[in-house]
Parts: sequence; C-alpha cells; structure tokens
Amino acid sequence: MTIVLHHLAALLVAAVVVLWLWHGRWTHAHPRTALVLWQVVGLTVVVSTVGALLGIGLAPYELGLVPALGALAADLAAGELWRTVDPAHLGIAAAGLALACWLIGNQIVCLLRTNRLRARHRAILNLVAHSAADALVVDHPIAVAYCLPGRTPRIVVSAGARHLLTGVELDAVLAHERAHARERHDLVLAPFHALHRLWPHGRLLGRVCAAIALLVEMCADDRAASQHGAEPLASALERFHRNGSGGTPAGALAAIDDNVETRIRRLRQPVHAAWAGHSAAPIRLLAVLVALVALGTSASLFVVPA
Repeated sequence: MTIVLHHLAALLVAAVVVLWLWHGRWTHAHPRTALVLWQVVGLTVVVSTVGALLGIGLAPYELGLVPALGALAADLAAGELWRTVDPAHLGIAAAGLALACWLIGNQIVCLLRTNRLRARHRAILNLVAHSAADALVVDHPIAVAYCLPGRTPRIVVSAGARHLLTGVELDAVLAHERAHARERHDLVLAPFHALHRLWPHGRLLGRVCAAIALLVEMCADDRAASQHGAEPLASALERFHRNGSGGTPAGALAAIDDNVETRIRRLRQPVHAAWAGHSAAPIRLLAVLVALVALGTSASLFVVPA
C-alpha cells in the first residue's frame, strides 16, 4: 500500500497547489509561472489517480506498477489469472487501465479534430483572405483579430479591425496574436480543453479551463505590452469590447475573450508591487519545485521494481 499512499499524497499536494492558484494574488502578475504550475498539477492529478487505482488493484503482487502489470499479463496468458488476484482487485486495476486509455484516447481524438478544423479554416483563408505586410486580411466589416496556430500559424485581422484601431493599437493586437503563435499557447490549452469535453458540465473543470485561458491571454498581453506599451493594447481591447466581437473560429486564439475587462484593468492597474516584484519569487519557486517533486514521485512509482 506504500505506492497507493504516495499517489494519494501527490494528489493532496496537487489539491493544495490548485487552491493556492485560485486564491493567490500573484497569478495575474506572473501568469507564466502560474501556467507551469497548472500544467504540472494537471499531470500530477492524472498520473496519481491512475497510479492509485492500479496500486490498489495490483497490490496482491507486491511489485511496482509496471512489473505488476507484467505479472498480471503473464498470469492471464498462462490461464492462472485468479492465482494471485481476486475479482475485486482485478476490477480496480481494470478501472485504472480503462481510465488511462480513455484519457489518452480522448486527447488523441481532440487533437485530430482540432487539426482538421484548422486545416479547413486555413483552406478557407486561402480563398477569402489577402496577404498584407503584417497579417492575412479578411474583407469583413466586423472587427476581429485572431491567431490560427499550428506549424504554419496564420495571423488574421479583418478590414473592420484595421479601420477601428489606430496604427499603434493594431500593432499591439498583432503582437498579441504573434505571441500566441510563437509560444504555442494552443498546446497549453489543448489537454485541458480535451478533459473538459469529457465532462462538459463539470463546474470544477470549467473553472480550471477558464483560469488557464485567462492566464494564456495575459501572457500574450505581456508580450505585446513589452513591445508596444500597455496603454495601446488596453485601448485596442476596449475598442473591440465596446464595438462587439465577431467571435473566435474553432481552434483559433483571439484577442478578445470573456475576461477582457479583467485584462484591461490589469494592463492599466498593474498588480501590487509586492506581488509584481521579486519578494514572492522564493514562494513561487518553492511551489513549482514541490509540484514537480509530486509529479516526479508519481511517475517514478510506475517503474520501481517493488
């Protein structure tokens, strides 16, 4: 049961970090650190949940998880399945394997679906958009700007957006979208969105996805603000918000989202210096290290011999 207890302890650490991420004031000042923590915590929850189920189910073998799975497979092949495990333990182990396969399969399906949607959208853009010096331009009166990510990303802006924004505001918005493309924020969001599709009505998972999406936008905001200043980007977001947005195509990342007012306020009223500076850096570093240790412990328990 030592393996199971280790996995449960890792889940407890992940839960504490999640509460800190939700209630900590520092996340808006340091969105990149917060994103790293969310990714580590997400992996820890998945690995530890699967590991705990397998640990309970395979406990009669008194081996590590992978060696125990090998022993289970050998018993199954030899027709001696019930020599070591009983139906209850086998059912729990099967639940752990089924959960792992379900999660991995869902990630693959969602990735393929998103790639198909983006490929279709790129084909449409090839027909309706024309190239400008800074982006692809769609001749449409509604103001939109978005990034279609991938190995060959597309930055798209409408004629309405070019008419609505001043030159420096447009440059800031395009820098925001280029940050999404360069930093591959789509890969950060993809695993969490895939999980949310499994439980679309799960309020907890919905809150997690919303928090991560906001942090991704803040990362892109910071990159754009460092190049063109915070006020031009805040003004551009305000104009978009006031004039309405044309929505975001499936698989794309847009400058406007449901938290645009929070982002505008953050750009114009930065987080308190105690959290925007370096005084909290040791705490953030410690949290990252603790989360990494929890993830590393959970992952390593799959391969320990006993």
